[in-house]
This record gives sequence, structure tokens and C-alpha cells, in this order.
Amino acid sequence: MSRSPIPRVRLLGAAALALACALSLAGVPVTGAQGLTLTPVRVSGPLPEDSPFDPVWTSVRPVEVPLGGQASTQPMRLTPAFSVVRVRALADGTRLSVLLEWDDTTADESAATVDTFADAAAIQLALGTGTSVCMGQQAGGLNIWHWKADWAAAIAGRNAFADAHPNMPRDPEFPTDAVEGMGPSGFLTAQMAGNPRSAATFASSVENLNAIGFGTLTSQPAAGQTVHGSSDHRLGVWRVVFTRDLVDDNPGDAQLEGGAPATAIAFAVWDGSRGDRDGQKSVSTWLALAMPPPDAGPLAMLPYYGIVALALAMAAFLLWYSGRQPGGADPELPDAAPRVGSDG
Repeated sequence: MSRSPIPRVRLLGAAALALACALSLAGVPVTGAQGLTLTPVRVSGPLPEDSPFDPVWTSVRPVEVPLGGQASTQPMRLTPAFSVVRVRALADGTRLSVLLEWDDTTADESAATVDTFADAAAIQLALGTGTSVCMGQQAGGLNIWHWKADWAAAIAGRNAFADAHPNMPRDPEFPTDAVEGMGPSGFLTAQMAGNPRSAATFASSVENLNAIGFGTLTSQPAAGQTVHGSSDHRLGVWRVVFTRDLVDDNPGDAQLEGGAPATAIAFAVWDGSRGDRDGQKSVSTWLALAMPPPDAGPLAMLPYYGIVALALAMAAFLLWYSGRQPGGADPELPDAAPRVGSDG
């Protein structure tokens, strides 16, 4: 009894399966699903950290992050002021730039009076696992990058405080020698206490903070203020860029080493014209920030090249072997019924 030939369809299927397994082992995804994961795009040139509307940002597909209200602590915002924030990210191997973009018809850049509030946005990064999205917890803290539109305006030379209080006394008019240590700075108690919001100048429009729960938000010292910010408002759209080194020696900073496990990340946006401040904000849930792996040299890629070459060789052999099989009916197909002949 002759052995039935192996159907060519089976051989092709086996070859495809072998190739898929090999590619999976090599880290090449065979299929993918759209999810809320932010993966920075690697660039070879300089990051556009000071250009929120640089054309390179347009070439990056944004992640549409839904925003909801904040109903966990006072002051609450039960209905979000904004329904979505669009997020893009770029990395050059040593630094990371994250762009937040949202629609806002007004650019609120002043918090100089008791009834005005500035627009703001924040990025929240988990410092460990099991962290609560509600400002962290004792078992898992947060690193927060908080951009303030009024700080950005001050850096740009727009003095909203002087505009709001045109008749306020100027610092040089304070007594300078009446009491030792009570010169102009002595009358500015918030500055003397180190309140960052009362600083005479700002090195960045982004404040680097930490939190381990409600009521624990704490600004890092001056040496830890290493997050660079830039922003622009055009045609009813805010764009804000946050830039920082991927890795540093600050224990309060999230370390974003390439190829490391994904970091939990969340976003928040404040609308000053609607009275947003403190906990009154539009917030997202956790997403995953998956940093691209570092560039691998040719030697590091040899195992992957070998796996792919083996898979291709296996597929070629199976195709060659199937072509050498003798012709015959496919055993999976029913035999054709015999034809009935005729005499005439």
C-alpha cells in the first residue's frame, strides 16, 4: 500500500506556524491590538522640547486618552472640563519629551487675584507597583510633573501680577536698613519660607513633585527641579511639552530606562476659566508607558538573526519537500465518482 503524500496546504501551514513562532521568540510581534499604551518614538536628532508645534510632532500618531471627573476629594469636578487629551512622546536614547494637547478656547495665564485661576496640566508617574491613581499611597508613591500656564507666562515676560495690581508698591520702596534682615526680602514671607509659587523667577514652567496620598503633595528641592517645560496656545488648542532625562540619581524621580518594564502613567488637565484648581481637574486612569529598548549593536542581534534565518530555512525546506512529493489525490478529499461510459 503506497503512502499518501503530504498535502501542500498542510506544509504551508506548518511553515507559517514555524515562522510565527520564531519571530515571536525574536521579539517581533505577529499580531497586535490597539490599547492605551504610550510608546515613545525614537528620534536620531534633537528633541523638539522647546517647539510644541514643531512638524515632527505631527508625524507621531497621538494616543487619545479619555478624561473623567474627579470625585474622590474636595474640591471635586464631577463633570470633566475636557473629554480627552492627546498624548505623543519622543525619545532620543537619553531624554524623553511628552506632548500633551487639548482643545481649550481660552488661554488662562493668570492666577494673580483670589478669583482667577490659571490653566494647568500634569503627568503622574508611578514609582512602584500597586500605586493608587488618587495621588498615590504610602505603599507606592508618585512622581508628578505639573505645568502651570502662569509660570510659563512669567518666564515669557508677561507680568500678570503687575497688570492685576497696578498700584502695588515696588520692592525697592521697602525699607532696607530699618531692621537687620528685614530688607525687601524680609517683607516677602512666602519667598522667605521657600514657597515655590512665590518665587521671584522660575527656571521652568513645570514643577517636579512627589505624593503618597491626598494632602501629601510636596515640591522637590531646587536641585530636583529637572523637568523642562514649553507651551503654546494656538487656534483654541494648548500644546505643552515635558522633557526630562530618562534616568537620574534622584530617588524621587521615576526612572525610565529603555527596555525596562512599563511604567504606569496618568494625566490631568485644569481649566482656569472654569475655576479649576487643586483637586478640581479632569483626570485619566492609568496607562502604560513602554520605553523603547536601547539600540542594540550587531553582536547583540546575532541570536535574533539566527532564529529568523532558521525559520526561513525551515520554511524553504518544507516548500522544497512538498514540491518533490508524487502527484496524487489529496487524501482529505473524497474520491471522484467513476464516470459511466456509453456505447455510442
